Amino acid sequence: MYDQYPMHDVPQKNIIQRFFSQRWSAIALEIVMTIVITIAAGAAFDFIDPLDSAPATSVDSAQTVGDTVEIEELEIRHPLAFIKAKGAEYIRDRRFVAAEAMFDWAIAVAPDDAESHSWRGYVNMLSGDYIEAQADYRKLLELKPADFDGHNALCWAYGESADFAKAMTHCQFALDTAFNRSEFAIALENWCWLQVEMGDYEAAMQDCLFALEYAPEYAAVSALAHYNLGRVLLAQGKTREALPHFHEALRIGSPYPKMYLEIGMIYDTLGYRSAAQASYAKYRALSGERGAGVGLVDG
Repeated sequence: MYDQYPMHDVPQKNIIQRFFSQRWSAIALEIVMTIVITIAAGAAFDFIDPLDSAPATSVDSAQTVGDTVEIEELEIRHPLAFIKAKGAEYIRDRRFVAAEAMFDWAIAVAPDDAESHSWRGYVNMLSGDYIEAQADYRKLLELKPADFDGHNALCWAYGESADFAKAMTHCQFALDTAFNRSEFAIALENWCWLQVEMGDYEAAMQDCLFALEYAPEYAAVSALAHYNLGRVLLAQGKTREALPHFHEALRIGSPYPKMYLEIGMIYDTLGYRSAAQASYAKYRALSGERGAGVGLVDG
């Protein structure tokens, strides 16, 4: 449950055909040409800035030449690594359309690369396209059946689409196969969240409290556990008791955009307009291109 995914409008079929009809030494050129086409279509990839006409010193020029040679060598010798690195960079910048396009290309280059399917699934999760995320993570599990991240992510993705039977199966598998303390804490919090989604508030309360007690050092887990405890208490009509948990979730922080959207809506309903605006702003920042114009309030 650690973080909606845009459908891209890149013509996949033609790209795939071109990728597989060329040798690895030509793939880098295809990537560059595809990026140029994508720029023309309106998705800006920041490889070069043709408007930057500032004069460069000899040191700057030497550095630029060195960087260019290094990038070109990476493109030619390790094109898959180059594509995935750019995709990860776009995720950090919350540019999910660009990131998804990169991992589409990575999968076109290497259809059985499990990491690329995992990355694209993560992009889809962050963007809220849970059905597409499910397909990516199912493919990941075809390639790596015991992968913890795949099962934990499917617990979240199926939970978001209210397919609770499948979600529970993958949540339980993640809990049973967690390799270390961090993985178990993440799976435990995911289970707590799923209980809230299913309306089993008593079980959720116990699981969320356990998650807080088990691994208080993991900030992302603690933030989401407080958020879900607040949701339980609010559902039980205990608004006064719920609010401190929401405040604590916001104080700690989480990469999960939906947390900020829902807390913003709760604050908005209760009349805490400034707090609602701050939470909505964080939601929009985490949602990247997809968050613009969402959760605006007056005042």
